[in-house]
Amino acid sequence: MRFVHISVPTGKQSAIFEILDDEAIDYVVSEESRSESISAVVSFPLAPEDVEPTLERLRAVGITREAWTVVLSAQTVLSDRIERETTDGTDCGLPGRIAREELRTAAIDLAPQRSERWSYVAMTVVSAVVATVGLLQNSAAVVVGSMVIAPLIGPAMATAVGTVVDDRKLAARGVALQVGGLLLAVLSAAVFAAALRAIGIVPPATSITSIPEIQSRLAPDFLSLAVAIGAGVSPVR
Repeated sequence: MRFVHISVPTGKQSAIFEILDDEAIDYVVSEESRSESISAVVSFPLAPEDVEPTLERLRAVGITREAWTVVLSAQTVLSDRIERETTDGTDCGLPGRIAREELRTAAIDLAPQRSERWSYVAMTVVSAVVATVGLLQNSAAVVVGSMVIAPLIGPAMATAVGTVVDDRKLAARGVALQVGGLLLAVLSAAVFAAALRAIGIVPPATSITSIPEIQSRLAPDFLSLAVAIGAGVSPVR
């Protein structure tokens, strides 16, 4: 369940209450007196899939970004009416669907902010070093461990969400973080490998293409393609 708080612009109360009554949504109104542009705050519970359709109807009558909207995740809502609506299939949205605003907020949290850039850089360097060690040791477990450390999945998901919801700023930031992370990982791995060779841990005459873990990645076969496709498939609801 979701619990929605919406600040109601002055003069829009009647239109908003009409929509909520039409949707048979139970709501509570708190009168607002500190702002001339905001007349009240309306609070009501909704199923996750009903948030976006309801907000779209409210935007059509004047709920803009100038008036704040807060969507909270409610662990439990004790209401016989909501339980009946949930069980009799009267929800207006698509089952399992969440609002665009929730999706966008989650994606923004996945893309590191300026204050988190040093953590992003550090984790990228560490993951590249661990991956290099895993390849040189011919250890698949260590290579997989480096993937767990790598922070690139967040920017990748932010890019995907930004593209889907048409948020160019979010998509551009995700792409920039991915490109920067990729270049940093390659540079870190190269510097670390060069240092290993310089101090003699890895003999200069070592042929890296003879290491199975590296060889399999230089010449992937059909089975590798099947694994890659299978890993990218997710169930569609």
